[in-house]
Amino acid sequence: MDDVARAKRRRVDEESSGQELPPGGDTREGHPDLISRLPDEILESIITLLPTNDGGRTQILSRRWRLLWPSAPLNLEARMVSGHEIKQAAYTDGVLRGHKGVVRRLSMLLGVSYPSTILSPRFDKLQEFEMYSRGSLLTLPLSLFRFSPTLRVLCICSEYFVLELPASLESTPQFPNLKQLTFMLVSISEKSLNGLLSRCPVLESLVLDGNTGCRRLRVSSLSLRSLGVSNGERGREGKLEELIVVDAPLLERLIPRIPTCGLVIRVIQAPKLRTLGYLYDDIPTFELGTILLEKMVPVSLSTMTRSVKILALLTSPNLHLVTGLLKCFPCVEKLYIVSYTRITIKNEQDYSPFECLDEHLKFLQITNYEEKSSDINFIKFFVLNARVLESMKFVVRDGKCDAKWIASQHKKLQVNDRASRAARFYFHASKWSSSLVHMKHIHDLTMDPFDGSSCKCHGDIFL
Repeated sequence: MDDVARAKRRRVDEESSGQELPPGGDTREGHPDLISRLPDEILESIITLLPTNDGGRTQILSRRWRLLWPSAPLNLEARMVSGHEIKQAAYTDGVLRGHKGVVRRLSMLLGVSYPSTILSPRFDKLQEFEMYSRGSLLTLPLSLFRFSPTLRVLCICSEYFVLELPASLESTPQFPNLKQLTFMLVSISEKSLNGLLSRCPVLESLVLDGNTGCRRLRVSSLSLRSLGVSNGERGREGKLEELIVVDAPLLERLIPRIPTCGLVIRVIQAPKLRTLGYLYDDIPTFELGTILLEKMVPVSLSTMTRSVKILALLTSPNLHLVTGLLKCFPCVEKLYIVSYTRITIKNEQDYSPFECLDEHLKFLQITNYEEKSSDINFIKFFVLNARVLESMKFVVRDGKCDAKWIASQHKKLQVNDRASRAARFYFHASKWSSSLVHMKHIHDLTMDPFDGSSCKCHGDIFL
């Protein structure tokens, strides 16, 4: 009998006798079972991070795992879609009966009504609550927020949600532990939204996307680090028209999500702003300290903003425009450009040294690269003048990046004459070349929100 067969036989014998294998005792082809050496607390955390069904399936691994799932904090996903409400409610009730631990996260996709399960006291200590709906007009009752004192993540997404909070601020739920807040396609009044934000003293990340009912929003927060905002498509009634960041001393990233049409953005105090974008010409006015941009064009610049290190632009390949913006933000190290061509621009410009290209720019990504003279001249300017560039990435929407084609691009872009000898050039063909920044990327402060190389969010219902 070989070693693998002996290990399997030993596991079967010990399981049937009621004995548990010692931590790390099981082997597969001579390799120890390192996961079994971890303490129960860590294994429970692993189970909690799994989807509901996958977490339940861990019980088949061993007697030890069978004891872990019922006590691990539960990650519950309920899909109450139209026509399947009874079946899904029965499934959810069954999970709650079999699991006796705390429910940490509840994610619901609703149909035409709320399930009675949501009123269960099992949810009174929720830490994460996500509610999605499509095709139903639902008004959120105040009783849903009875778990607000323990909530750390709140996400509400639906074109038909109406969020009505009490007229009196004293009656508005308090969220003393809330870190992440997302409202997408929600109807909420200006007074209610401002009142709600004032009850979130430790809020770190906020995404407001396509909501109605609030035309003007003033944000002052001593804890906010990430802010994503969009007011939706053109012609949407009651959408946000002006965002004013009055005082946000810890704000690191400001993400105007696309589409953002006609939204005026004014940032008065954000000294630590590091990540900015996408800027594009549908934003009529963008003001950051003393910098004033009108449709991306600098019209007032008494001082430069040196805190911005990551900048993303949605623009035609306009060399004069982009270099003008880099002079506003001279310390940019990573530049993302999603290119679209409205007019043909020659992009013939002599280089006059400026700080960003001489000292800081290390990474440049061009999305929707096309083999046109305007694109080639635009990119060639950076190839020949960015002195500390480390890598340049081309995302090609259509076309094949075979060796012959790449070699022809190298010749056209004059990469052999590049200013930075350390620079490397990468071409990538992708069907997914969107300028949309996923909400999860805005909330995740550990990642670059514009770097889609490791993104697995493209299949999500709500972006």
